[in-house]
Amino acid sequence: MKKTVFLILVVLLAVLIGYFWPASSSEKIAKTPNPGAERDTQSGLVIGSEDGNNTYVWLGIPFAAPPIADLRWRSPQPVNPWAETLETTTFRDACMQLSGPLDGLPDDSGAVVGSEDCLYLNIWSPRDHSSATSDKLPVMVWIHGGGNTIGTANTYDASLLAGSEQVVVVTINYRLGFFGWMSHPALRTPDRNALDASGNYANLDMIAALQWVSDNIANFGGDQNNVTVFGESAGGRNVFSLMASPLAKGLFHRAIAQSGSVGTTPLWRAENFHGDPRPGQALSSREWLALQLKNSGRVKDSTAARAAQMLMSDEETRNFMYSRSPQEILEGVSGGAGMYSAPQSFRDGTVLPQDTLYTVFSDPSRYNSVPLITGTNRDEAKLFLAQDPEFVELRFGFLPRVKDLQAYNELSAYLTDSWKAMAVDGIADIIAANSSEPVFAYRWDWDEGGKSWLIDYSELLGAAHGLEVAYIFGGFDGAIGAPGLYTDNNIAGRDLLGQQMRSYWSEFARTGVPGTGRSGVLPQWRPWSNAGANLMLLDTASGGGLRMVNEPMTVAMLKERIAHDPNIPELRSRCALHVQLFLLANAGDDVWNEADYNALGCAQFNPWELHVKR
Repeated sequence: MKKTVFLILVVLLAVLIGYFWPASSSEKIAKTPNPGAERDTQSGLVIGSEDGNNTYVWLGIPFAAPPIADLRWRSPQPVNPWAETLETTTFRDACMQLSGPLDGLPDDSGAVVGSEDCLYLNIWSPRDHSSATSDKLPVMVWIHGGGNTIGTANTYDASLLAGSEQVVVVTINYRLGFFGWMSHPALRTPDRNALDASGNYANLDMIAALQWVSDNIANFGGDQNNVTVFGESAGGRNVFSLMASPLAKGLFHRAIAQSGSVGTTPLWRAENFHGDPRPGQALSSREWLALQLKNSGRVKDSTAARAAQMLMSDEETRNFMYSRSPQEILEGVSGGAGMYSAPQSFRDGTVLPQDTLYTVFSDPSRYNSVPLITGTNRDEAKLFLAQDPEFVELRFGFLPRVKDLQAYNELSAYLTDSWKAMAVDGIADIIAANSSEPVFAYRWDWDEGGKSWLIDYSELLGAAHGLEVAYIFGGFDGAIGAPGLYTDNNIAGRDLLGQQMRSYWSEFARTGVPGTGRSGVLPQWRPWSNAGANLMLLDTASGGGLRMVNEPMTVAMLKERIAHDPNIPELRSRCALHVQLFLLANAGDDVWNEADYNALGCAQFNPWELHVKR
């Protein structure tokens, strides 16, 4: 492996915070209200419209009061009731974010888009099962990805999933980035309750949405006693956080984490300055506040901003924070495709436990122990590597070609395997050993993207991060933003694999066991165990088809691989890779071991100061 493959920290950062690939585009096109889609909620009547696949759809139902003005950085509050029937035929605004090419929004310029008034959800329900008197259907609540800094529920058209599999699907918005997570001492004052002081406002948004579902979904044909939370990338990470939150107890009964990550953030990492002995994240609350002070003109540089913070009272700090407009809050922040690495999911002791998730999941009495599906894609990291000029060159200015395929595949394997080791094998081993609830694991292997002299998607993307989302929702046309990915040669296999995955997902939502799928004809998906085949490979017939295998990937195996990889000649590069994969990982507090680091010969390098040289 060439040394250059270890130089890309940005790619690894994207992997660590989670990403997503839009399944469809969201447009504010109003549908025609349908009298058959009038439903009652605890806040008032709503009327939806007819959608595809013999479904009704309700768009933009409020599940909490707008978190604006003094409700910014507070827990979500109840919806204000309405007297007239509310037309829910148009998507509402996405939450505040920086626009980019992968957020599912029309603008990709990097501008600040969205609204603080964004706590809305969308519902799809089969027409024949939408009345209050019908048999109740399983409910699937989707939590979108996007690194928890970009994205919107509006990206996903759930009509096919709902209509073909006879489930009720709900997609939800939640506050993003600095608006959704802000842990700062100035927000932990005696006049605030534990929820308002938690900093975990986005987690609370998700819980509020689930409470709304519990209170209202029966009127939309759904069974409030059979709710599955499912999400991809950062949405998968949020699924794990919901499992850990005592406030979500009883609000869901199954969970699916697609390419999720297992990790919560200690307060010191969320709040400290980046240069502190225990360094906070680059955009910790104090670093963010320093940026705000500079942007406002109150100070000239970072040194002055740090000193100014130390002299500000909690009241003064809080007043300044609230004085910043949504646009100003995001001013000067940058990241790949609109994402930025803001701290999230804090161990506040109220919304989330103070212990790590590995520790919490070791004791079923300490978390919401429900049947779980967890999985990754075989080439997760290629989505990020494919966008980096270090690894990919553009022919004719826009056609990507991998510079060094061997190095590309080797680095992708390290990044992807670490993902699987922590969020699939690691978490499955812990839960299976301690809980009576089953865990089911998968790897998505579809890598049959189109090939031509112009571009080879099977090499460039393979089974990349986020590609599987369209297989759950359908809507492949224009979804991926990669012309030529799907061709006449792979569409039939693609569509069949999508049907099979929806069959497994819906059967799991119905029973807590994917089994042979809702169709009853698929290969048996067996639960995770330490003996025999325990991983379902999801692929087309040309790739070997659906099958159970035993292909373990553990943190110990990865550490051993790094230690003996002949393609990493430099000790510093070897140590840097070890640090990036284990210390800075979402689950770093669980998988980092200083003794392992020193045994690698890295004691001479301070891991917190270790940077890979370009």
